[in-house]
Amino acid sequence: MDTPADWSELPADVLGLVLLELEFPDLFRSAAVCKLWRATARDIRRLGLYSRAQTPCLLYTTAAAGPRAAVLYSLADKTTSYTVPLPDPPIAERHVVGSSHGWLVTADHRSELHLLNPATGEQLDLPPVATIEHVRPLYDDAGNLNNYKLVYYDGGGNSHRSNDDDMHTVTHPPETFREFLYLKAVVSSDPSRGDDYTVMLIHHPYLQLSFARSGDKKWTWIKMGNNECEWFEDCIYHDGVFYAQTVHGAIHAIDVVSASSSFTHRLILKPTMGELGTLYIVRTTEGDILQVLRVTEEDEGSEHKDVRTTEIGVYKVDYKKQDLDDVDDIGNNALFIGTSYSMCLPVKDYPHLMPNHIYFDDDYGYLVHRKHLRRDVGVYDYTNDTAIDVEYPQPWLNWPLAPVWITPSFTKTAKYS
Repeated sequence: MDTPADWSELPADVLGLVLLELEFPDLFRSAAVCKLWRATARDIRRLGLYSRAQTPCLLYTTAAAGPRAAVLYSLADKTTSYTVPLPDPPIAERHVVGSSHGWLVTADHRSELHLLNPATGEQLDLPPVATIEHVRPLYDDAGNLNNYKLVYYDGGGNSHRSNDDDMHTVTHPPETFREFLYLKAVVSSDPSRGDDYTVMLIHHPYLQLSFARSGDKKWTWIKMGNNECEWFEDCIYHDGVFYAQTVHGAIHAIDVVSASSSFTHRLILKPTMGELGTLYIVRTTEGDILQVLRVTEEDEGSEHKDVRTTEIGVYKVDYKKQDLDDVDDIGNNALFIGTSYSMCLPVKDYPHLMPNHIYFDDDYGYLVHRKHLRRDVGVYDYTNDTAIDVEYPQPWLNWPLAPVWITPSFTKTAKYS
């Protein structure tokens, strides 16, 4: 009778190659096999060698985890959730306004923005909120920050900047300003892989755009001009260009020039639809651009009239016709929409995802008026037009950090490696 193989005696270098191919739930479990496996699993993470693409996870906070930790629920392992400690400011007190390439864009209790990688604990500060074009800090007699004032103007028809006193303004304390300023933030690339990333921010007034490159000290406003007040709702990045989409489906291509505050933009798709719901922009692996329309309704049967996703429509952009074509089937792909980066993942590369399904979380910009209601997080079957919960009952805290999809990145920046 053959002697069973003793996997605990694998050479460390061979073992390391095996562990590098595992998704993180299996990597974590491998550490329980023996001392060698535990040491090898620890070393490949500590040395920054673990860069395997991960299946998306749902990140949220719970009372049990405490204010300084988050929970990752992996779609690659639906039997176990993972609690990860995170640096201050406490994650349970932050708002998440974006999730791209494994990094969260969070707003702290003073409405300042940070990039946070939950998988590594790394954190990077973004330029001060006071440097956004339309924001004015207000101080008391002792020089302490008291409030922020938001001044309503744009580059088009809703007044031009002349004198703040002549314009509509709203004032909020730093603790709540984030709720009325931010809609969504998108990061161009993984900050762990270099210092050439850019953050694009959709913000009030009038859902305008501002950006900050790595190392910038202030936000740069994208002034549209020509009487354009576009009301942007989503944005993606590809091959050096941001594609920003408005609430009416118009798409602008925005090229942020490296190492300067300049940019170029052009309208590449005229408005395609009325304001029927929340509209997302997604690029497929084949290079097609999709517009994804999400319709929500109040659930009259729930105690607090919770908002639920009732319908999702997918449309393919035809730039030549300046129109949309209905998409009846998204094939062996899965879409992700919401506060998280809008993306399309092929199921052949992510076998734990369901084909022809759309995974969604709540949109941060629309949560202010329903902070403590049930979160609208789930999976939509595009074949049968039905939505189901990701986890039931919902284990997370609803506010201030709402659940968000994230694709974990275990790559460390040069600063931390």
